[in-house]
Parts: sequence; C-alpha cells; structure tokens
Amino acid sequence: MKRKVIQYMILAIYFLSPLPIAFISLKGLNFSLAAPAFIGIVSYTWLLSELITAARPKFIEKYFSLDKFHRFHGIMAIVALALGLMHKEWASFAWGEFEFSTVFGDFAIMLFLLLTVLSVFFMTNWLGKIKIIKIVKDTVGNFFFSKYSVMKFLHNFNIVAIIALSVHVITIAYLVRGDMTLTMMYALYFTVSLSFYVYHKLIRPVLLKKNMYTITDVVNENDQIVSLTLAAENGRLFDYKAGQFIYLRVLDENYSFEEHPFSLTSAPENPHALSVSIKNSGDYTHIIQRIKAGTKVTVEGPYGGLGQPLEDIQNTDKSLVLFAGGVGITPMLGILESLRKKNAKNKTLLVWSLRNENELVYATELASFQKELPNFTFIPFYSTQNGYLDAEKTEAICESAAVPYAISEFVLCGPKGFMHTIESTLVSKNVPKQKIHFESFGL
Repeated sequence: MKRKVIQYMILAIYFLSPLPIAFISLKGLNFSLAAPAFIGIVSYTWLLSELITAARPKFIEKYFSLDKFHRFHGIMAIVALALGLMHKEWASFAWGEFEFSTVFGDFAIMLFLLLTVLSVFFMTNWLGKIKIIKIVKDTVGNFFFSKYSVMKFLHNFNIVAIIALSVHVITIAYLVRGDMTLTMMYALYFTVSLSFYVYHKLIRPVLLKKNMYTITDVVNENDQIVSLTLAAENGRLFDYKAGQFIYLRVLDENYSFEEHPFSLTSAPENPHALSVSIKNSGDYTHIIQRIKAGTKVTVEGPYGGLGQPLEDIQNTDKSLVLFAGGVGITPMLGILESLRKKNAKNKTLLVWSLRNENELVYATELASFQKELPNFTFIPFYSTQNGYLDAEKTEAICESAAVPYAISEFVLCGPKGFMHTIESTLVSKNVPKQKIHFESFGL
C-alpha cells in the first residue's frame, strides 16, 4: 500500500509540475493570451522532465520498474512535443512573432520533432505491426543512421533542443513580459533538469570508476550465451535484490563506451561477486562473447523490481511461479539462488519457454535447484515441439503443476508478446495484477 501511495505522489508531482510557473505567468491574462501560454508551459516543463527521467534517478525507479519508466518517458515526450506544436501555432496566431526568441522556439520544436520521429522509428517497435513501416525499416536497415548505437547517440541531441527551448521561454519572460520572477522560475526548472542530465552523463561515469569491477571468470554456456563473474576491486558490492539488473560498461578500447543492461544471475546472499549472463543478440553482445577474464568494467545499479515478490516470502505460505521466455531465464536464476540461500520451503514453479532442447543451458544450476529446493518444479516448454505457449497451454501447465492462483506471486520475463499472453491468462484466472510482476528486455 505504501508503495502505491508513493507511486501516486510521484506521478502527481510530475503532472502538476507546470502549475507553479502557470500561477505566476497567467495572472491577469485573458483567455486568448492565457490558453496558449498554459499549453506552452505544460510542454516546457514536461520536456524538461524528460532530462530527469532519462537520468534513471533511483529514488523514482525503485517504485517503478525501469521498462515501465522508459515507456512513460517515450510516451510523455510525444505528448509534450504535441503540446509544443499546438502552442507554437496558437501563440503565433494570438500573439504574433517575437523574432529572436521565436527563432529559438521554432528550432527547438523542429529538432524535437525530427529526433522523436527517428527515435520512434529506429529505437522502438511501437510501429512494428504496420506492414509499410516494417518494409521501410528493412529497406533502410543497412544504412549507418539506422543503427541503434548511432540512433542512441543522435537521441542525445535532444539536449540541444532543450537548451534552445529554454532560451526561447526565458527570453520571452525577460524581454517580452518583463517579469523577473517568471524568468527566474523558468531558469530554475531548466537548471534542476540540466543538473540531472549532467550528473547522469558526466559525473556518474567518473564516480563509477572509483569502484571498478574486474571480470574474474568467463564461462561460455553455449555458442550464444556467455556468463561473467564480476568482483569489486575495493571488495564492496552494492545492495541489491535477486532478479534485478545492472548497467555494464566495458573499459576496453575494443568496445564502445556505451552502457548496456544485463540481468544479475547471482543472489545478494553471496557478498563476494556479481554474475551476469549475456546472449548474443546484437553487435555489442556479439563482441562481448569473446571477452576475457581480467577485463575492467564499471557497474551501475541495481535496477528493476522483480525481486519484490521475494520480500519475506519464506515466512509465508505464498507460492512463487516463474515464467521465462528465452534469455528471460537470467533473472530467474538469481531468484532461485536467493531462495536456495534462504532455505525457502515455498512451492516454486519455473516454466522456461525455449525453441528446442539445444537452448536448454544452465543444466547444472537447474539440477542443483531441483535437489536443494524441496518444493521446486521445473518445466521446460519447447515451441518447436508444442507450438507457442498460448493461453490454453499456459492454463494446462498451471493445472498440471497444481498452481494455487489465490496465494501465488507470478514473475514474468521475456519477449513482450510472451509476457502479454501469460499476463492475460493469469488475469482471466482472477489473479490480481499487483501479483503479476514483469520486466521486459530491450531497454
């Protein structure tokens, strides 16, 4: 309950953030002047908030899983941009042009629009079901600008648009309105948001280097998955929960300096090392399959909320049901390891959906869980033999394992379509959504 209250408080602060500026700015204005101004204020404050959400502040992320956090970031950027376009047209009609200031506003909106279109097109799969979009993406897929790493770099040019937009609103407040209080409010919002961005992009990477990690062990689980063990050079690991993930940056000239998220397969009960497993699924993860022990990395985390169902679970009669799709098994390994370390006696079921038996790795770990966790059941599901894991098959598996829906917590990790199917099936069985925990990859 406390978690839900804090979530609502954070959202309320976000959506109400334009009001202090609006209270100062709109005082004494008639509707024809106040309406476009209010829309512009909302657009400005919400676009500035994008710098804050992009910085992944932990005091917010701990109450929202990061994949939901990022979806909110993307959706609200589009909403704020749409409001900005509305403000531009309405204000131009109602107020006219203000030359110097308007130039910066127009530039900001056009740059936002360009970067948003490119980001939605190449960095998300929001339009993936539209056939013509898929054809276009496949056609331009080999061009330099369509690469994810390039698009991620270009996406950061939103800071240029933010600065231009801030010049626009600050000069309007100072030169046109002649209101020093309003000018200071606009500048304060900009300074706070920019501080988050500077900390995330410049200061945090430097701080992370003060506690570097070394890869102490490399295990090739098969030709597609490599497992890494990481040890902190100063001997101090951060606190984390089983099922969470980290951002990893390899400090080697053979790798780009970008960071990537990987699920922890280790459990917090092991205070000496972290471990991750990485599947070959792109340019970066392909190269990392050949990484060597002794390589230095920085680790930022933890993130993610999949560990929430484990809080005090061993002192209850709750059951835990884990659904993994493909490489979505990785956080489940950390959760199961934590249960083993805690000597948990809870009924636990792991359903792992794979294409075929050749993808079944971690055989030693899974066998040890079956041996040491007295109420643990593992069910592999092979799509080449049984077809996709649809609602009917999911129900059949739960029935065969005698899953007690009323007292179970469900954890899902894998492709979005896979998780949507499982979630819909569970909801149809009257499982409350707050008992269904999930994390999608592709952050």
